[in-house]
Amino acid sequence: MRRWVPAAAAALVLASGTIAPAWAQDRTLRSRDVERPVAESEAARRAVLEEALRSTGEPAVLAGAVDPDHYRMGPSDVLLLSLWGGVSRSVILEVGPEGTIMVPGSGSIKIDGLTLRQARNEILSRLRGEFRGVNMDVRLARPRKFRVYLTGQVRVPGPMDATGISRVGDVLASSILNPGASRRSIEVIHRDGTREIADLDLFLHTADGSLNPWLRDGDVMHVPVATEFVSIQGAVARAAIYELGPHDSLSTLVRIGGGVVPSADSTRMLFIRWNDAARSDSMWIKLTDVESGKFNPRLQNGDRLYIYFVPQYQLLDEATILGQVTRPGIYPIREGRDRISDVVKAAGGFLPGADLGAITVRRVSRQNAEKDAELQRLLRLSRRELTDTEYEVLRTKLAGLREEYRLDWNRVLSEGPPLDILLFNGDVVQVDRLISSIRIDGEVRRPGILMYRPGLGVEDYIRTAGGYSKRAWRSKVRVTRSVTGQTLLARDLAKLDPGDFVWVPEKPDVTAWDQFRVLLTSVAEIATVIIAIRSLR
Repeated sequence: MRRWVPAAAAALVLASGTIAPAWAQDRTLRSRDVERPVAESEAARRAVLEEALRSTGEPAVLAGAVDPDHYRMGPSDVLLLSLWGGVSRSVILEVGPEGTIMVPGSGSIKIDGLTLRQARNEILSRLRGEFRGVNMDVRLARPRKFRVYLTGQVRVPGPMDATGISRVGDVLASSILNPGASRRSIEVIHRDGTREIADLDLFLHTADGSLNPWLRDGDVMHVPVATEFVSIQGAVARAAIYELGPHDSLSTLVRIGGGVVPSADSTRMLFIRWNDAARSDSMWIKLTDVESGKFNPRLQNGDRLYIYFVPQYQLLDEATILGQVTRPGIYPIREGRDRISDVVKAAGGFLPGADLGAITVRRVSRQNAEKDAELQRLLRLSRRELTDTEYEVLRTKLAGLREEYRLDWNRVLSEGPPLDILLFNGDVVQVDRLISSIRIDGEVRRPGILMYRPGLGVEDYIRTAGGYSKRAWRSKVRVTRSVTGQTLLARDLAKLDPGDFVWVPEKPDVTAWDQFRVLLTSVAEIATVIIAIRSLR
């Protein structure tokens, strides 16, 4: 059985370099001629094809698959014609400067300006009449490069290379535009006289591909100066001043601003517009009216939209409790309503080893020491330079800045709300482990930590520590209380509590001259008084 293959097949085989040209024009080829053994291996044929593709230039960087209904053919595009079945060959077809391709055995076909799908259909329709029992396909092997021209507010006006898969945004990067250049009204002028407007900012914010047109051979892109602006402020994702686009409406402005945030008050938005008398008109609108189109006017230069926040939207105050409780951690509170007992209850209560007599509450001071000019002045003075009144003012201000307080839980239970303090946002409650000891240091014979014994006083613990040393200043013994943190004279305390700290200071040195000087001063004062009394007589 014989199969008749037209001369086009012979021409394609010739183009692949595998069959001698002596019979290439014979239109009555027999099947046995087509099926002659091929001298070159299939690997060698693929190598020839790959070399031919490499000679067309570097492959283009693609953002995805090429859409055959949008990609338009032009000079330097490279197509790959593949045949299989009765003939198994691949042929490279490059579009020439005149926009035509030369198909072996079928002549030239003009495909300039056609979409890829249209060009494929045109080529295949030509070849189907020439072949029987042969499958075929046409694919884009290499997108072309061509020239476009930049004008207007660009750093370097003039020609620039683009590819058949380039959009306006691929060429007009931010680094190319001058300061003040428009990104929303870029005019694209095609060779056939048609025009398109590129809105790159709206494209980046909304992903609408129609705002970023495809480029064609010889396009002119004109970048004007941005002269008109609108503003959106308040509860939106990107509050800012934006360039006014050619078709912007109020809903477009909300979209460019990234949309409203969850804390926005969608029932009250303020829209301001400047009228012809250079005066502003304002109106209150609802977001639902804008989204539904009930109120969605075309924007004008200078329009402003203010979107307000819902007061204290999802505001949650918190307090922290740490240490010897069942479930330490952070707990929500109602500021000014919940007390320390509420947080203790939420934390599961105290552990057996908790020191209930010295619970610490740390609260950030609401006073700002850096802005208190009087406090800063007093801190720069020494004690001798301060009057008694100034010294008391300084101590009062410093006490007001204290951020740590202590309370006795047993007193809280017995006296109730007056000591069960209200908690505020950020408060930290620290419940330490009970320390059943008394620390004593200073001028005693054996300073250290002693076992706490209920009912004992300061002198009892000093005797346990070996008694006073020779240089002890007995009248100035001080105790720092574990509960309040205050330092008091020991003679003012009836008993000690666990964790208290006893300090025995050193007696100051007094020389004989110091004693004589004090005596002499006293005698002089007495003499002065006597002389004054006699002078009055």
